[in-house]
Amino acid sequence: MAIAPWGDAYTMKDARLQKFRIGSMAIDLPSFLETRIEDDTLVAFPPRTDFANLRFDVVSVSKDGAEVAGAGEEMIREGALEAGAQLCEDRGRVWYHVIEPASEGSAGSLMHYWYVGLGGHSLVVSCFVDAAESSHPLTQSVLASVQPAIDSFRRDTK
Repeated sequence: MAIAPWGDAYTMKDARLQKFRIGSMAIDLPSFLETRIEDDTLVAFPPRTDFANLRFDVVSVSKDGAEVAGAGEEMIREGALEAGAQLCEDRGRVWYHVIEPASEGSAGSLMHYWYVGLGGHSLVVSCFVDAAESSHPLTQSVLASVQPAIDSFRRDTK
């Protein structure tokens, strides 16, 4: 799966954003986040920190090389039902958010997960938040960047 920054950073609604391709999909992230690729996963994090990082993974469902229409959305609907989570829907996307205790970090650290469906694709966003830094302004900025990233999740039109 190819994950690559796409073009130069640009300005949208007073926030500098950078576009990334993840497989056949694209997503926008704020420029304050540094990024790296780990095993086909886009990892985004504030510079010089390790207490709030985001991981973006895309799963695409296809049959005979063609996208299976609605398969990603259906997976997310079923996951929300199983998790007992509130399903959100907007502009062709469906998503839900769950929080679980983290197995690493200081006591009370959390893992946030957002599951997003669009057509035959799903996006999984995970974010580790160390409890000792949960009120840090950078942590809050990282968490606040997720909804705009979900809103920007789309097919890559190159």
